[in-house]
Amino acid sequence: MLDFLFPTYCINCGSIGNYLCPLCIKKMKRTLPECYVCRKLSSGYITHRECNKYNLNKLFVGWEYGHIPKKILSQYKYRYAYKLSKILSTLLIKQTEATGFSKNITPRTTLIPIPLHYSHEKERGFNQSSLLADHLSQHYKCRVDSNILKRTGENKYQSQQEVSDRTKLSEDIFKINRNIVGEDIILVDDVISTGTTLNRACQTLKGNNIYAITLFRGKPRYQYLRQQDLPV
Repeated sequence: MLDFLFPTYCINCGSIGNYLCPLCIKKMKRTLPECYVCRKLSSGYITHRECNKYNLNKLFVGWEYGHIPKKILSQYKYRYAYKLSKILSTLLIKQTEATGFSKNITPRTTLIPIPLHYSHEKERGFNQSSLLADHLSQHYKCRVDSNILKRTGENKYQSQQEVSDRTKLSEDIFKINRNIVGEDIILVDDVISTGTTLNRACQTLKGNNIYAITLFRGKPRYQYLRQQDLPV
């Protein structure tokens, strides 16, 4: 009866049935494995040795940021967070398993969601990255710890800043609540732009084996790749 009176609509096309319909899911473009710094193709999402200045050894990105992901994030962060977190987590799990990245997630792994500034989390009432991490930890039977990192720096939204300003985040924007060394860590975030936020988190967590998982990132410029660089 409730479904009849208050039907669920796809947040992109408006069709009845799901918050994200199968057709719109198919329209989202999957990413290729790349080094997150130079953005050249890299098997297994490995960060090239010469690029790895912050000890972020691998970064998995689910889809290219575009029209549909933009709508998803606007709804995910402000309206249908709990509904969409389950949908997006399920899709993300399928992606990690299809690409083999799931082999990096073991019972020894600690998932750490990128924290929001306390004022932003208070405003929203949740951290969207924590919701993702919770679903991933339940599926992969690993631990999630939302208390290791604390965000203490500026409280401006990254999406509202110029790209040049995003790269100028203070190096001490994160604080660590307990010392951890030698652990397998996967940082979880919803979107990556310049990578500066993840880099700062990795600086704070240095001494550990660090990977990261995000939902979206902007389209890379693959046109510089030679034919022999493309995967077979």
